[in-house]
Amino acid sequence: MMMADDLDELLDEVEAKFCSDISLPGQRNQVDQAFEQVQYRSERACNTKQDATRRLKNDDIDTLLEELLDDDDVKNRPADSNVGKAIRSGSKEPVAQLVKRKCCPVFVGGSTIPPGVGTSNSQRVCNQLRCISCDFGIASFDDHEWDSTCDYLFFRNNMPDCERLRAKLKRRKGARAYSCQCSWHSALALADLRDQPQLKWVCGKHDT
Repeated sequence: MMMADDLDELLDEVEAKFCSDISLPGQRNQVDQAFEQVQYRSERACNTKQDATRRLKNDDIDTLLEELLDDDDVKNRPADSNVGKAIRSGSKEPVAQLVKRKCCPVFVGGSTIPPGVGTSNSQRVCNQLRCISCDFGIASFDDHEWDSTCDYLFFRNNMPDCERLRAKLKRRKGARAYSCQCSWHSALALADLRDQPQLKWVCGKHDT
């Protein structure tokens, strides 16, 4: 804006100084020189503006590239990782506590045995059981056992509707009834699933 004002002032000066009488050759030369100077300044101002525009565009491109790189970095992080979520959310919990654990060995048992991660030293019943045959999570009912009339079709048709499954449950203190869509089991004492080969159940991992 200031350059345009300077050019206008220069043109006014040229007009006032030389254009009132340009009959003499010497004055015409001065007028030509003045206009050449105006043209030079105008071209220089235009080039300066173009350079500034290019710099702005380059800055915009650099900023855009940085944003794209940042977005790619976020997308490449494991979205379903508990450790990754903890880091992004600023969690102060130790990373070791966020790793999922599996029971080894896997236990089932009655309602008096607490649930949790089962180990040879900590004998707890697994409450994250899953069947590798029908791919259903295992339902359990404390202080109940299955009626002797249960069959495969009953569980095939009613699992995982717990209300409908209760039709075949009998009350028994201290027992725990387990079922998936293809198998069922009633337990009183602690039992290692390796001793129950008919049950294709595994630990589905625990959040710890």
